[in-house]
Amino acid sequence: MGLLAECPPAAEIADVDVTGCQEQLGQIQKVIFQRKFSTGSTRNKFVIGSDDPELLASWTSLLSASDGTKVVQSPFISGPATEPGAARTYGGGNDTIGGIEIVIGREPTTFTANMINVRQKAAKALKQYMTETLQVYLVDEHGQVAGLHGATDDPDSPTDFMGIPIRGFFIGDKNFGGLEEVDMNTISWAFEPNWSDNLYIIKPSDFDPLNDLVSP
Repeated sequence: MGLLAECPPAAEIADVDVTGCQEQLGQIQKVIFQRKFSTGSTRNKFVIGSDDPELLASWTSLLSASDGTKVVQSPFISGPATEPGAARTYGGGNDTIGGIEIVIGREPTTFTANMINVRQKAAKALKQYMTETLQVYLVDEHGQVAGLHGATDDPDSPTDFMGIPIRGFFIGDKNFGGLEEVDMNTISWAFEPNWSDNLYIIKPSDFDPLNDLVSP
């Protein structure tokens, strides 16, 4: 993805808010899958205030849904790793002034993990998601759920909460652990460039998202 600059530029450079609390996710241990769109171009999302994502009741209907709003939680995952997208550059050497490369964008961020000793019935079902247009909510060891707020929302008090779009979703075949290791299937995808710009983390108030989001 390229870099988009405002033209003409604003009168001054943008403010950077360095106040408030720190932000950190722990180890990602589960993933909640949902189609990016419920129908057509209608984005799946929570509208905070009418269907609060911090409450179990807001998720219950989605777990049992029989339409494009349905959510499904993954098995536990291990060894989660992200590789943030590097800068995409042009030039260097005699092609650009002073031999300094020009930054023209950034690459996607990759996510990889393993599902240990998972039943292949579950892995087979997840392989069907490889043809879907998906968004994900990330659940960490502390029971926090990470998604995105709306692009025009106040980041400290958003109106919308939605999943993070992913592409290139993949589930690997079973890898035998043999005598000294465990069986596992790999799970991976890519986040689009700039995916974390609108990251928003919630802490559910009346349920444990690692254990309570079970499809009926």
